[in-house]
Amino acid sequence: MRVLLVLPLMNQIRHFESVVLALAEAGHTLEVATPGRRNEWPLPDRLAAHPRISHIICPASREDEWKHAAIDFRLMVDAAHYLEAPFLPADKLRERACREFAEVLSNGEKRHLSARCPSCNTKLVDDRLTPMIPSVGAGGAARLKDLARLIEQAIPSDAGREKFLRSRRPDIVLVSPLIFLASDQADWVKSARALDIPVGYPVFSWDNLTTKGIVHVQPDRVFVWNDIQKREAIEYHGVPEDRIVVTGAPRFDAFFAMKPSMDRARFCERHRLDPAAPILTYLCSSDFVAGHEVEFIERWIAEIRREPALAACNVVVRPHPRSLHQWRKVEVSGWGRVGLSVSRRLNADQSLYDTLFHCEAVIGLNTSAQIEAGILGKPVFTLLAPGFERGQQGTLHFKYLLREGGGFVEVAKDFDEHCRHLVDAIEGRYDREHIRRFLEAFIRPAGWDRPATPILADAILQLAPPRQSIVRRLLRVTR
Repeated sequence: MRVLLVLPLMNQIRHFESVVLALAEAGHTLEVATPGRRNEWPLPDRLAAHPRISHIICPASREDEWKHAAIDFRLMVDAAHYLEAPFLPADKLRERACREFAEVLSNGEKRHLSARCPSCNTKLVDDRLTPMIPSVGAGGAARLKDLARLIEQAIPSDAGREKFLRSRRPDIVLVSPLIFLASDQADWVKSARALDIPVGYPVFSWDNLTTKGIVHVQPDRVFVWNDIQKREAIEYHGVPEDRIVVTGAPRFDAFFAMKPSMDRARFCERHRLDPAAPILTYLCSSDFVAGHEVEFIERWIAEIRREPALAACNVVVRPHPRSLHQWRKVEVSGWGRVGLSVSRRLNADQSLYDTLFHCEAVIGLNTSAQIEAGILGKPVFTLLAPGFERGQQGTLHFKYLLREGGGFVEVAKDFDEHCRHLVDAIEGRYDREHIRRFLEAFIRPAGWDRPATPILADAILQLAPPRQSIVRRLLRVTR
């Protein structure tokens, strides 16, 4: 079986690395196709070393009259997506879509839409679509979606992509992330389907279906983590239920298999902590969620130190790998017993495992690393932090992990409540079994002890056409 995985950038393969390797180990040929942009990453070492896995360069864009028009149209539809419920409160997400749309239409000249004026530093109001919401209404939004579907049907399959697919002769095409703003990946789906090549979309993150654009062209299969994402795919993206397969999240399988690389004494020595005192781990969020988190963390440490039961605690701060620039000139030695656990790896690595393993409680505003903390059975806490409301309550996925919505993350409305939560945690008053039950349903719905990698790999292979249709499809591909 020949499988073609199309990605915008090679670094996004981190979400599917175990699946690609599993398919290759089973005897299938995997080609990972990217447009070959200048900021490209190499194929990961363990994939590059496998004889059945290779990296190839694919077309970066259409070459016909729809080259720009298709992107402009789809991005306009993506922005309008945030005029509908339940996305009405998501002004930060709507703002990002508007900025992206303005950038495309102005050929990259978007300084006038920056967060602050580059001359006087005055904060600008960016959300241009919000005033339209009352006038558009539910009926208007529905009509716009109907119009979008009709226009999408008029966009032809891309001849350049069809030529590329004929040259590679894949049995299966996989496309991800598919719904990024200004993405042209819908054309891969359209061209694969035009050639009768089965095409699948593996969702790669917990927020993938609620923070970007929409599915413009329906693939044959959508592979989701859990029933929450299944509902999102149906309600927000119009994916037919019979095209959705729940597989779990393979990106966490490697984390499940890890073990601590050092004991507590060595860990505390490395971070200059007191091994006799509890450890609180603070997981930083991305710039999009928390663009100025350093200042907040300094305040957070001062607030928890005022609570007598927390005053002696160690603190380990884990900067977000995409936000290390915030920490370049920060000296934490003046913050008391505070250590930094720094890594440039976007996926969980050994240092994150050790940092979580040795702590008593985990804190974060809104980050996927909270899931890794839950895998280790750690109690996880957040608080509604002033200045970060839009990065928390302004997203749908933030609510999925919260205890009040059935999740495992305890949310506090202020520092006093937050400190009470942390005191309970370090004294062992939390429900470890609830944490496990939720995460089993969220990332391993087939069972806590069943890795998601082979489940997704098998589901991908089931996309292959029945034997009797292979000749017909090959004739069409080679035309």
